[in-house]
Amino acid sequence: MSATLAESPSLAEAGADVRSMFNRVAPRYDAANRVMSAGIDTVWRRKAIARLLEGLGDAPRILDLGAGTLDGALEIARRSPGARLAAADFAREMLRAGRGKLPRRLDRVDTHAADAHHLPYRDGAFDGAFSAFCVRNLRDLPAGLRELRRVVRPGGRVVILEFLRPEHTRFFFDRIWNAHVLPLVGWAVTGDRAAYRYLPQSIAHFRSSAEFEALLREVGFAEVEAKPLFPSGVATMVVAS
Repeated sequence: MSATLAESPSLAEAGADVRSMFNRVAPRYDAANRVMSAGIDTVWRRKAIARLLEGLGDAPRILDLGAGTLDGALEIARRSPGARLAAADFAREMLRAGRGKLPRRLDRVDTHAADAHHLPYRDGAFDGAFSAFCVRNLRDLPAGLRELRRVVRPGGRVVILEFLRPEHTRFFFDRIWNAHVLPLVGWAVTGDRAAYRYLPQSIAHFRSSAEFEALLREVGFAEVEAKPLFPSGVATMVVAS
């Protein structure tokens, strides 16, 4: 990867209309995810949420940032029956699709149409925060991460799942799967070709693991660790506190 590409803005930071894209694909978003990942995305979430909940107690206050169709929020609620959750996303149609999956008696999950750059929560409102495949889509990544740091109490934990730019091109995942197969599968399932062209392009233009870790420290997180997830580090779990 050239230095020029690594230092350039992400596609979202360069002005891509990400909100409209997610609103368009919302009705078929879950179906596309299950097909494209062969269900491995659910395994990634479970691992990340297990790490998030370590040591947070029986009734933590948790933010799910970029909550989308609420897969993460539902898994947190299942694993931590006493947790109170705020599920925030700027794409209203994604939240609308997710609310249809909430059990009627589950009143511990509140959904908020909110912009990650200006979160409607007080300082230190949450014990922890989870974010899956969201931060790559922020138009101002440093500002969004500062907001995330602001709303989590000192000593709290943030766990981020993301597709970070690989340090070296991976022949199958980058040149075959991401470049050709994934856009075709996403198009077939959702009927939206542009959205699933955006996905691999946004990964290629995003931060590397080292760059992302450095940025998290810059915005105020004292401890940061990144763990590549199977298969072959396609996704990365980043834990910050």
